Amino acid sequence: METLDLSMNHLSGKIPASFTGLNFLSRFNVSYNNLRGPIPSSTQLQSFNASAFEGNLKLCGAPLPNKCQTTTGADAPDTSTQDVDTKKHQIPWFYISVALGFITGFWGVCGPLVLMRKWRYAYYHFLDYVQDRFYVMIAKCMASMRRKFV
Repeated sequence: METLDLSMNHLSGKIPASFTGLNFLSRFNVSYNNLRGPIPSSTQLQSFNASAFEGNLKLCGAPLPNKCQTTTGADAPDTSTQDVDTKKHQIPWFYISVALGFITGFWGVCGPLVLMRKWRYAYYHFLDYVQDRFYVMIAKCMASMRRKFV
């Protein structure tokens, strides 16, 4: 298993043409650098996840969602960062709210049970009571079924 991790190394410019010869890599990561231009086509580099190139806003081509522009030259418009800038800086509120909800719910229920002995005893006593009631209910149903079929 060969790995090349060049993430957060302040690299800039295009991906070197010599990287196209790397066909033995199982993991590759150049995320959060300042790379630009197209990812070399017809190479193993295109087979890695888009997360391997994350944070390089001016990088384009497969496997990234932003396509490379066909016009070349200094006066060509830079469309490679379209929508990437807005998506990059959004706060993942859904995941934050799920995590906060889980933490609040977990410690709202388990915190008092861990910290207060009386509550813990009352809770386990209640669980024993529910288990006993459930057992009695099943025993009654089984007895009535036996009477019906015998």
